[in-house]
Amino acid sequence: MKKIFVLLMIILTVSGCGSSNGKEDSSPRIGTLTQLNATPPQGTNFYDNFNSMQMALSTNTIDTLKTYGSVAKYMTANNSDFAIKDSQTVPLVDNFCCALREEDVDLKNSFDAAIASMKDDGTLDALIKNFIDNPSETPQAVEISKIDGADTIKVGVTGDLPPLDLVLADGTPAGFNTAVLAEISKRIGKNIELIQVDSGARAAALTSKLVDVIFWVVVPADDSNRPKDFDMPEGVAVTKPYYQDVVVDVNLSNLAAGF
Repeated sequence: MKKIFVLLMIILTVSGCGSSNGKEDSSPRIGTLTQLNATPPQGTNFYDNFNSMQMALSTNTIDTLKTYGSVAKYMTANNSDFAIKDSQTVPLVDNFCCALREEDVDLKNSFDAAIASMKDDGTLDALIKNFIDNPSETPQAVEISKIDGADTIKVGVTGDLPPLDLVLADGTPAGFNTAVLAEISKRIGKNIELIQVDSGARAAALTSKLVDVIFWVVVPADDSNRPKDFDMPEGVAVTKPYYQDVVVDVNLSNLAAGF
């Protein structure tokens, strides 16, 4: 009788592993970059930088990585282990903005005016074409010209959304965001000093005045019930959007057709 009881306990223990009802949890484990004014929903992990999130996908710590379409294309073009998932849900669209402290009204107004003029004269469209639609296979550094005698603005960049926000292996900022900043510098007549921070540290860098501007913060552009401030730290104002992109799923290539 004792042997039978022990055998039953082993069977019950094994059959109960994975969930309370005896079934394995098949929900995908999702990874995304840290959102500045939100907590991760159940089944989602926040990552403070792109490299750790990408490593989590490579090692099967997560099943799906959520990022922007331009970033997903960059990932899959540079690593055949990754693929954009074939079946997408209703797309989520975000606007990319700069964030500044609320009290820096004049600086925000100057950024807004520069972004508006870049849209009107086609400069933004040209930068999107060169850096996102047709990116170079070997990204080049982007030079931000210095203006003699001008004030300097410190701008936080992350390198966590290539080719949008990109930092080369030697630490040199490159990519679309840096090109946009170089153009903004000319139009507002101020020098820009780039400070690299992890995406998860963007809010702290701004509120502590390590930087004057965060380059990037995203604001939902769709009509979903997502809060508009999910990626916006408290006490900040955001500029007019300078880019828009859709959220997509990236899996390991052998899983990209779906779960």
